[in-house]
Amino acid sequence: MKTGTVQTDIVLLGAGHAHAEVLRQFAMRPVAGVRLTLIAREAMTPYSGMLPGLIRGEHDHDAAHLDCARLAAAAGARLILDEATELDLAARVVGFAGRPGVSYDLLSIDVGGAPEAGQGGTPVKPIGRFLDRLAALEGRIGAGGRIAVVGGGASGVELAIALALRLCGRVAMVLVNGETVPLAAAPAVVQRAALAGLAAAGVEVRSGVRAGDFADGVLALSDGSGLAVDEVLWATGVRGPGFLAASGLACDAAGCVRVDATLQSVSHPGVFAAGDCAAVAGAARPKAGVWAVRAGAPLAENLRRAAAGRALRAWRPQRDALAILGLGNGRAVAWRGRLAVAGGWVARWKSRIDRRWMAMYQALRPMPMDEDAMRCGGCGAKIGPEGLRAALAGLAPGPRADIPLGMDAGDDAAVTLPPAGMAVVQSVDHFRAFIDDPYVFGQIAAAHALSDIHAMGARPWTAMAVAGVPFMRGRKMQDDLAAMMQGAGKVLAAEGCALIGGHSGEAAEAALGFAVTGLVRPDEVWRKAGLRVGDALVLTKPLGTGIVLAAAMRGEARAEWLQAAVASMVRGNRRAVPVLRAQRVVACTDVTGFGLGGHLGEMLRASGVAAEVALAGLPALPGARELAAQGVASTLAPANLAGLDIATDISAELLVDPQTSGGLLAGVADGPACVAALAAAGVAAWIVGRVVAGPAGRILLGTGPD
Repeated sequence: MKTGTVQTDIVLLGAGHAHAEVLRQFAMRPVAGVRLTLIAREAMTPYSGMLPGLIRGEHDHDAAHLDCARLAAAAGARLILDEATELDLAARVVGFAGRPGVSYDLLSIDVGGAPEAGQGGTPVKPIGRFLDRLAALEGRIGAGGRIAVVGGGASGVELAIALALRLCGRVAMVLVNGETVPLAAAPAVVQRAALAGLAAAGVEVRSGVRAGDFADGVLALSDGSGLAVDEVLWATGVRGPGFLAASGLACDAAGCVRVDATLQSVSHPGVFAAGDCAAVAGAARPKAGVWAVRAGAPLAENLRRAAAGRALRAWRPQRDALAILGLGNGRAVAWRGRLAVAGGWVARWKSRIDRRWMAMYQALRPMPMDEDAMRCGGCGAKIGPEGLRAALAGLAPGPRADIPLGMDAGDDAAVTLPPAGMAVVQSVDHFRAFIDDPYVFGQIAAAHALSDIHAMGARPWTAMAVAGVPFMRGRKMQDDLAAMMQGAGKVLAAEGCALIGGHSGEAAEAALGFAVTGLVRPDEVWRKAGLRVGDALVLTKPLGTGIVLAAAMRGEARAEWLQAAVASMVRGNRRAVPVLRAQRVVACTDVTGFGLGGHLGEMLRASGVAAEVALAGLPALPGARELAAQGVASTLAPANLAGLDIATDISAELLVDPQTSGGLLAGVADGPACVAALAAAGVAAWIVGRVVAGPAGRILLGTGPD
């Protein structure tokens, strides 16, 4: 994560092939004062050139996908995993359906497109979602079924062959092609090779007819007939996503952004586009991955130039590019212009080209960045009043009888009236940002702070925030603070916890914390003490956030691992509290910075007992065990280990891994009943050990099941 003064925000909307190259270029040659933000619809973005081979079973998933988290980390870019739904070009904001927008100074769009299709059926693009759709399709269509692929271009032909080989004759494949022959624009030798490949794979070809709508198991054809099929896959020409034209960007008839030779929008300076969603004036090219790949380097150069206020350079794509079509069964055909070759060696050549291209991006790792000099903090390093008011707009709760003066009153402090007969529980948490998405970080920070209240058996009542944001020019500080607080506000509101005030200011890096107050009846307060010999130890979240986050900072965590960790950290512990109370919890704590072992040790010492924990039975987040085996660990893990009284020298990475917004650890008499009750309430839980007689605080470890 970079620190220092941000002068220009470049937002890369979409994780297409051109943006992968932009990230690689910036990773190799960072620009001071420029902050990159990658907005990706999926965590893993497939390489279109390897998708047919992946479908045929020639590649595994990882070999054919680029990991957005690693790409972003290598370039020092923020990563936001969400789907954009609108562009506000006047305000320079990318909008989403369920979270705050992201502001930009320069915007580059590489979001792909969707096929020009009739009603019904399944679009092949965006390809990032096709594999999930394919898995659902295979589960729905049994042996003897029939699938039509519409589109006689390279993608349609290659897809039909790949699916036929994947399904091994269990499902019949039909290629519907509106031209007289598939690959009508290719040399005759290529057409013959494609027809031979289709025939060898058992694909029926219907040429000279155009597909219409698909309904009730029938695909309407232009000759008036209908084709009875179980599903239709559209691999036809590409249309740009509707929100591009709706934003006011100049687009062509297919809804693709019109750009000039510099890849800048012809209507909106500061907006660039490449890949399937772009139309280069005077240089129309097929909607194929090869052109997006070639656009990456000139796009990166012009983004650098635009950020520096320099003249842009024109890009003149070559007239023809090498095309290679996989035919399956170890064969491929390649052509450029009117020259063509085919055979097994072409397939091997294609494989080498694809793997070499992927290796350039999969091997990227973060580089150290220079930092700007620190700014003066003599003014309290506060954020300006107008920016602060704008950032916090809408976060104050409505009037409440128990909060006569809250954040909406604007006084120097809040005034609260605790309900009669209720004890007040107070806690505070604060940490620096470890996730580049400020909205998600705000959610995690709030969930983490509330966890102490849940661990005491209380319900959250009020919260006061302390937020720090690095200095940035313009409204960037305001935007980041707003996103951070809106994320936190969403979590607090879901808990019924009122944000009643706080403090914000400049900081070397983003940070957020909360002083939280909860309410509980005095006789219902949960303590760490109270464990009894024989009690089961129940944990409500898997372990490994420290390991995964440490790997993410080094660019070694896969995006889906990071996604799973984020989903766990954002999820609070509120739903577990009433269930644990009904199960007569005898002692409770939340698992956070000291790890499971450290917090369990506190409970054991307070209760004067020991515990047995089976390491193999500890629940782990996806990737945590694999990363731990590679030696990845949080910097706090050694100190956590040193603080334990462990009766064995067995390696215990998960036991000492510090957790952010971890689960509740509770002692109950009937562990299985408690786990079942939690599951019924939608809370995953595990029995991680049991209380035994022994020296207070001692943890006995085993490798087998408990």
